[in-house]
Amino acid sequence: MRRVLWIILVVAIVASLGVFVQRWSIEAPNTRVEIVYDLPGLLELRDAHGMDIDALLADLKSAGVETIAVQPKSVVEVMLAGTLLPVDIVDELPERIPDLAKYLALPVEFDPVHFELVEQAGLKVAPKLNTAPWPIEPIWVDYEPELIIVSGQGVMEREQLYGSEAILALVEFATPEIQADASTMVRLHGISAPEMRVLSDERILNRYMRAAKERNMRVLYVRPFVDGEDSWERSFNLLHALQDRLQDAGFDLGQAQPFASWSTPWFWIALVGVGIWATTILYAIDLFPRWKSLVYGGGLLGLALSMVLLSFNSILARQGLALLAAVVFPCLAMQFKWGKGTLARYAVAAAVSLVGALFVVAMLSGTEFLVKVQEFRGVKLMHLLPIAVVVFTLIRPLGEWLKKSIPVRYLLGLGVLGLAGILYILRTGNFGLPVLSFEVQAREFLENVLVVRPRTKELFLGHPALYFALHSKEPHKSWWLPLSVIGQISLVNTFTHTHTFLWVSLLRTAYGLVFGYFIGWLALKAFNWGKERFGRDLGLRILRIRQSR
Repeated sequence: MRRVLWIILVVAIVASLGVFVQRWSIEAPNTRVEIVYDLPGLLELRDAHGMDIDALLADLKSAGVETIAVQPKSVVEVMLAGTLLPVDIVDELPERIPDLAKYLALPVEFDPVHFELVEQAGLKVAPKLNTAPWPIEPIWVDYEPELIIVSGQGVMEREQLYGSEAILALVEFATPEIQADASTMVRLHGISAPEMRVLSDERILNRYMRAAKERNMRVLYVRPFVDGEDSWERSFNLLHALQDRLQDAGFDLGQAQPFASWSTPWFWIALVGVGIWATTILYAIDLFPRWKSLVYGGGLLGLALSMVLLSFNSILARQGLALLAAVVFPCLAMQFKWGKGTLARYAVAAAVSLVGALFVVAMLSGTEFLVKVQEFRGVKLMHLLPIAVVVFTLIRPLGEWLKKSIPVRYLLGLGVLGLAGILYILRTGNFGLPVLSFEVQAREFLENVLVVRPRTKELFLGHPALYFALHSKEPHKSWWLPLSVIGQISLVNTFTHTHTFLWVSLLRTAYGLVFGYFIGWLALKAFNWGKERFGRDLGLRILRIRQSR
């Protein structure tokens, strides 16, 4: 039976490679980036410094900018101007003042003068459509925009697009559920006006370049600086610097183009899904050798349920199978069954995790994943479960552990590890704990030195810990494994970011593995030197500097 499972696994790997090649061919031609400039910022610049808006637009056109974003007036703007809100909007507003806050930024109406300004300058308009509980007069339709910027919460109905065939630019982190074909969509990254006031020019450029390279943003939304007498000169220089950096990085400037329509046949997905379950059964048999019948039965039941769900809700089934692969393969990588010597076992562990990453890529295939209309689910679980499983393999059998007396220092150590684990989980995802300032600087340094930045958890924690584990007498029983598996989790997690090009994920992974191995080698050398130099403190379990007599 195990041989059959291995055959299924190999066939699934071949199928996944086919999906991988498909996605690579879809991503490769998509190198054009469009810069869209913010009209509200230009109007604010005009009002603050008395500048001619026509001259500002002419400057942008001469610099190669083709599209200007036009934004509707918001509820708060209309109220501050002393203008009455339409009756249908007033009826939707809450009566209590504290409940009004979330409605203040919602759109009310477009100003036709703004469209005329852009059109007279020979530029294209890109209306910003935000979800709202009331209809907005679609005066933008008459200007036949080629790009529509979409943002907000909730659902945007197809009717709100009024039959427009324009490309839809989805604002990062503020994308509503939109009823449209994913092959008409691109992703947009912008830097807010408050951030523009505090970020340095270099930090702003790094943000835009990271968005284009690492998150396939094909529309960059640029605002001008508004503070200071030289604000427009500074804004113009920033625009030129951004254009130069994009071109130096291999991007073309021009109208953003969506990815080609792409979907993977049901049978292909099912074949990879069977491979994921075959791997799960193989790992579970090693974990619970006495319960083979139960493992086989549970695995076959899980496979059957996955196939049924795949027929009725393909996206949810694929997300579930991707999560299963992201949990199982990092655990399997910690078994060290293959390879002799540190480097060989290190490479095999990485190869096992890469197979898991390959399966994740196959499961999360399709244009809707490339533009992040659909995405990987279960980020917290994939970061927590493999660690829990590896710890479980280390403390079996539980009965014997429960009978042992535990020194207080071990309990304190467990408390520290528990706190570190909480911080680790909170740092995962897009909305976890904030990144510290020095860490941001370190990341940007690596981005400037290397083509892409390797993952911090792999470079400085997971892969060096794996090097330490492989130098233990019994690597598969080493207490470095809970830290080692973090590197493998991060490796697979890199490929759950379907909005990142595959070449970026592969290069980032290679950087992490190579430099992580070197850092592990260096750290072990330093550790051994420290033990020889200072000796062990058997009482306090810390290294103690010996004073010369």
